This record gives sequence, structure tokens and C-alpha cells, in this order.
Amino acid sequence: MLNVLYTELLKLKRSNIVWLAIIGAVLPALITTFGELGSMNWTELYINNLLFLNVMIGPMLLSMLAGFVVVREYSDNTINQLFVYPHRRVTILLAKMIVILLLSVIIFALNYVMIWLAGSLLGDQPIPGELLRTYTSAYLWMFALHALLIPLTMTAGIVGKSFIPPVVLGIIAILANMMAIQGVEDHVSERVAIVSYLPFGSTIVHLLDMIKSNVDQVVIHAVYPNGIAFVLFFIFNALYYTESEVHSGS
Repeated sequence: MLNVLYTELLKLKRSNIVWLAIIGAVLPALITTFGELGSMNWTELYINNLLFLNVMIGPMLLSMLAGFVVVREYSDNTINQLFVYPHRRVTILLAKMIVILLLSVIIFALNYVMIWLAGSLLGDQPIPGELLRTYTSAYLWMFALHALLIPLTMTAGIVGKSFIPPVVLGIIAILANMMAIQGVEDHVSERVAIVSYLPFGSTIVHLLDMIKSNVDQVVIHAVYPNGIAFVLFFIFNALYYTESEVHSGS
């Protein structure tokens, strides 16, 4: 397992995908900080950053990262060699998932540090301890819920064998997130309830409930749809990898 993981990490050294993760982490913090210039408020700074990161950047970035990790094997015509390695294909799949997870760690950790530094430099007051705990908890929850969606984002690339399906999935996820925000802000309980059953939308409903506490409808917790998606799509990916023909590269 360690050898396979090390091989997957070496592939990142020969690509710019790590820079994409870094840019995706820094961009929300920069835009949010720019909007707070002259009137910095810790609550607004964190809320706007979390929403921008998880609603707009996160879904598309996660889909693109997962797509890159699995699709480049098909685009570089190395999938045949990959499948004849003396390792179980499920092990290869797990290694790719861990790589995507590590990239996600970079995104959330770097964004967390960046927004804290920005607030500390711009503001004249330190962030209140209770507020820091609230938003640290929100970051951890968002990371965990996005991590559960890694198999789903990988499926788009594995089945589609190109970067287009992951991009399409990212766009669909952003639309679901916008529906969640609109439903919560407009207090449309039916819309919020429906979106809470969608893997990406439920994540945003949970985020809004944590940072704004204005989700007064009875909704399903985001762990359930995201957890179900993790199990179902992981099993599908494992079976797809196991049954793929070597000679066809599919």
C-alpha cells in the first residue's frame, strides 16, 4: 500500500495540480479580505470566506482534483500499465483517494491559516475565543463532509475517462449549493428539505446552520446523504476498477 501511495504522490511532482489546490485555498481568502478592507469584522470575514470556499470553489475544485488524479491515467495511456502492476486494484483506488484527501487537507488548512492571518493583520482586535471555536468546528465539518464525497467525484472521471464529466459534476454541485442558500435565506422549507438530501447541498445546509443558525426547518443531517454516497460510489468504483479490461484501457 505504501509503495502504491508513494507512486501516486510522485505523479503529483510532475504536475501543477498542487498549485491548483494552493490557488483554490488562497483565492477565497484574498477576495473575502479585499471585501473587508476598511471595515473588518471577524464574523463577516469568516462567514463570507466559508461560503465562498464551500459554495463556489470547493465543489468545482474537488471535482477537478479527483478528475485529474484518475483521468490522467486514461489521457496519458498508462491505465493498462497501472492495472498490470502486482497490486490489487482496490489498493490503487485507495491510494488515489488518499492523494485527493491530502490535497483537500492542503486546501482547508491553508485557507484556515490565510483567513486568520488576514483578520489578524487587518483588525485591531483578536478573534474572540468562542468565535474561533465555532469556525474551527465549521472548517472541520466541511472538510469531513467533502472528504465523504471523494468517491463520487472520482466516479465522474473513472466512468467518463475525461475531464469534462468532473467539471459538469462541479457545476451541478454549485447549482445545488446555490439552491440551498436561496432556500435557507428565503425560508422555503420545502426547498431546504429537498436540498438536504443531496450530497453537496446538504453540506451547505449544515454549514449555514452552524454559522448562521437560521435553518429552522427539520432537515436530514449532512452525514447521512454524504455517508451513503461514500459507501455506494466507493463500492461502484472498486467494482469498476476490478472488472475493467486491461487490453482496452477502460
